[in-house]
Amino acid sequence: MKRRYLIITIALAVGTGWAGTARAELAAWDQAKVTALAKELETNAKALYDTFYKQPVPQAGSGQGQDYRRLKQEVRRVQSEARALSDALAKGERQEDTLPIYENLMEVVRSARDSSRRVFTTQDVQNRASAVRQVLNQLSPYYDPDAQPLQPVAR
Repeated sequence: MKRRYLIITIALAVGTGWAGTARAELAAWDQAKVTALAKELETNAKALYDTFYKQPVPQAGSGQGQDYRRLKQEVRRVQSEARALSDALAKGERQEDTLPIYENLMEVVRSARDSSRRVFTTQDVQNRASAVRQVLNQLSPYYDPDAQPLQPVAR
């Protein structure tokens, strides 16, 4: 009987996640700090966008043309999502309201990181991307308790 009770208890614990791995907690929401970080992110994303658009387009036949155009579009989306997050937080929207924007932003950042591995970018673009990455790493604990810091792109 004790064995049966133990099996049922374990099954319930696993089924409810009680026996699963411990999940980290979100950072305590600080509207002013998160809004300031989002504003900094917006500024850095704009600088990345401007710097990227000043770069020469790869020569036809270099094999990087399509990847360059994909990355160009992704950089544009990073800027757009960063602006949307900053604007929403400035209006007083909270974590629950801005989580979808953050998730979209992280999705496009991950895609851009993959694309950038295949496209030569200059040091100034890499520096601007690093500034964006640093702010995202500061924002992540407010949105994703299990977030791993974004690392520089390995070439």
